[in-house]
Amino acid sequence: MIVCVCRRLNSAKVSAAISGGARTPACVLAHHGERFNCGRCRETIADMIGDNRPATETEQPVLAAAE
Repeated sequence: MIVCVCRRLNSAKVSAAISGGARTPACVLAHHGERFNCGRCRETIADMIGDNRPATETEQPVLAAAE
């Protein structure tokens, strides 16, 4: 499946970047020497990163300043 039409990245290339340690959509593109063009693929890549997150990684709580 094509994930990023602008940069011709398919799901195999995105998965390879994630396996290589990419933890953000920008890092996935950087892994392949690319940068975002239109950005429509960001959400799909982020979902793929979330789906491939190891069970040992835990979400860090978001801390917000009190008003």
